[in-house]
Amino acid sequence: MEQSRLDKQLYAYEQWKAGLIRTVSDYREWLKRHKLATADGEKRIKECMAALNSDRLTIAFVAEFSRGKTELINAIFFADYGRRLLPSTAGRTTMCPTEMFYDSSEDKSYIRLLPIETRLEESSFD
Repeated sequence: MEQSRLDKQLYAYEQWKAGLIRTVSDYREWLKRHKLATADGEKRIKECMAALNSDRLTIAFVAEFSRGKTELINAIFFADYGRRLLPSTAGRTTMCPTEMFYDSSEDKSYIRLLPIETRLEESSFD
């Protein structure tokens, strides 16, 4: 199966990020080798590396009900399967906040319906 444009762009982003991590690591080693490393500089480099290593992409689709969010998600993420994977029939099929997640470290994904009460809260999913 051919990669979708989104897959290619996500792969390119991951490659860019991996290259940036290598560059920052090389810079850290260069500083040490030339005795230019400082405690403050090392702290900032560690913070930068932690941010790069924990980076993840979060996409939120927010709108009133029956505005096509589920159709959009099906088109963007599941078009290669030749069918809709998320329910998108007329009516309120997805009134509950829904979280879709892919964990690349375990090569697992899931879809979780969050309790309807979460719609009343002003907190984020994280």
